[in-house]
Amino acid sequence: MKQSNAIVNVFGKEIIHLSHTDSTNNFAATLISDQLCQNGTAILADSQSFGKGQRGNSWHSESGKNLLVSFIFKPDNLSVSRQHELTWITSICIVKTLGIFNIESQIKWPNDILIRGKKIAGILIENQLSGEFISNSIIGIGLNVNQTDFNGIEATSIQLDIKKEISIEIVFNELCHQMNSLFSKFDESESKKRKSAYETHLYQKNTQSFYEDENGKFEGEIIGVKNNGFLEVKVDEEVREYGIKEIRYCSK
Repeated sequence: MKQSNAIVNVFGKEIIHLSHTDSTNNFAATLISDQLCQNGTAILADSQSFGKGQRGNSWHSESGKNLLVSFIFKPDNLSVSRQHELTWITSICIVKTLGIFNIESQIKWPNDILIRGKKIAGILIENQLSGEFISNSIIGIGLNVNQTDFNGIEATSIQLDIKKEISIEIVFNELCHQMNSLFSKFDESESKKRKSAYETHLYQKNTQSFYEDENGKFEGEIIGVKNNGFLEVKVDEEVREYGIKEIRYCSK
């Protein structure tokens, strides 16, 4: 695939801002179905009643406090076998966005962003297929900005980290800038760079930690991700590979 600059300055060019919706991802899917959107359209919501998380979890957010957004991305010849790269690049965009505010974050495989072990952002990507290729991708992002109370959940926000309130619009604009920059290089030749960047920020990488799979709890060390997106965990001298829902992070 030839590199193209067609995607530059596409994300956030069209913005739909809702006071409330059930889910920005659901709203995006309706826009695609009705052919009422363009590549890079951003759907923002102040609140959502049924925000989605990975594995069917709910995403709870205090109204008007956080960045809740879904981007519509129409990739050019992106095969289903490479769909995990959308998660890689989106994760990197969030990490880079937080870095602008001097916040160091990590990526908890496959799609959560953490600060010192506490969740600050989550990603849910839902793809529509045309044969072996992705015709439309809905990139849902929930990023905690000004919320300070999470009812005992291990979560944090930009405000809690930098000790001051910040404009959600500023965070959104920076995220769009990062996405326009990195997605402009979304071709096969950049795949290794994306994988390397993702692994650089991988939570618990090269650290002995506890996990659980279908055979029970064990101690292992994350060493990276495979080209197919699977997580690689070294247990003694064995390297195990895990897909989504096949491994769980746990305490001792």
